[in-house]
Amino acid sequence: MYCEKCCRIIDTLPCPACKGKKGREPLPEDPCFLTEQDYVSSGILEDVLNQSGIPFLKKNVMGAGLAIKVGPMLDRSRFYVAWNLLPRAQEVLDGLFAPEEDEAEDAGGEN
Repeated sequence: MYCEKCCRIIDTLPCPACKGKKGREPLPEDPCFLTEQDYVSSGILEDVLNQSGIPFLKKNVMGAGLAIKVGPMLDRSRFYVAWNLLPRAQEVLDGLFAPEEDEAEDAGGEN
């Protein structure tokens, strides 16, 4: 199901993220939440999504006024993609920010 309030794909109502009580089947063009990233990671993800030809919507969490006061490095961005592109965008995201298997094994095995 699709939560119209927070634009997330959900399994149950109420929505676990926003507690919204309305859900429906997603339409191919519905914007769906992909991820929230910090300032640096947002720039990287934005570039990779553009290179992959995946259109997206990026919303800053703080807004321009607060970001000017505290500085852009503390801002976070939420990324949304069309529902029909969500699996492809998730693959890009997982490939970009997932730890390498070798690194994860090394980190777990060190004493």
